[in-house]
Amino acid sequence: MKDIIKKRCYIMTNVFDDEIESLISAGITDCIQSGVSPDVFKKKNNEYDDQVINCLTAFVKANRGNDRSDTEIYMKMYESYRDKMTLESDYKAGDGSE
Repeated sequence: MKDIIKKRCYIMTNVFDDEIESLISAGITDCIQSGVSPDVFKKKNNEYDDQVINCLTAFVKANRGNDRSDTEIYMKMYESYRDKMTLESDYKAGDGSE
């Protein structure tokens, strides 16, 4: 997942790997706490879900660095992806009654 998101953020070096991994983890945690199922962050058929990658890419772009002028735009994009996933049955965390 990290390598996919790095490419989408145009990061070609490993210098920022720790920061990227930390941001991905924080984004996943936020999504889960918002009601997205933890299962959607796992590979299925050896691939990650595109909407999950889009969501986490926006989170990384919003939070990476400290002098970005587009942080708010990417955070709104992330929140939109996250909120959409909390409403869709394919992504929504179950209540355990299934």
